[in-house]
Amino acid sequence: MMLPKHLIVGLISLCLMIRCTGGTERCGASIRGACPPAWNQWGDKCYKQLSGKLPWAEAKQECIKMGSVLVMPQSQEETEFLQKNLIDKFWIDCNDQHVEGTWVCQDGTTDVEYRNWKEGQPSNRQGKEDCAVVRPAGDWNDVPCDDLSPVICQRPAPQLHF
Repeated sequence: MMLPKHLIVGLISLCLMIRCTGGTERCGASIRGACPPAWNQWGDKCYKQLSGKLPWAEAKQECIKMGSVLVMPQSQEETEFLQKNLIDKFWIDCNDQHVEGTWVCQDGTTDVEYRNWKEGQPSNRQGKEDCAVVRPAGDWNDVPCDDLSPVICQRPAPQLHF
């Protein structure tokens, strides 16, 4: 079967970066620059910093309104990318509002195991610290949820599967 020349040129010009996961037949291609304008890409995620600072619950809502979720880094490498390319202090989708001391950290809907608390944290100082921020040092602190902090939203980068 012959593919039309314009289709081949179009595919090549997408600058595909192929990645295959070991042990499975499934391969994915993430398209360089596939994130929407004003979004930064790292791996298979797109990130956007909102202007201004918001309380934690509002930060979550603003991200949802944009079809994204509040950022939840899953590694120190991801944290470093965000701090270098966006901002060095920001809310993360990690809280213990339901059960004190049981921190729920989610990347959209998936629980994230990665934790990077500053020594002595989370402290729940004065019984009022139920939401988490990444500090400029790259580690985490629990702070009151009504504090105003910068916001980074994340969404998956567009994927092609074949």
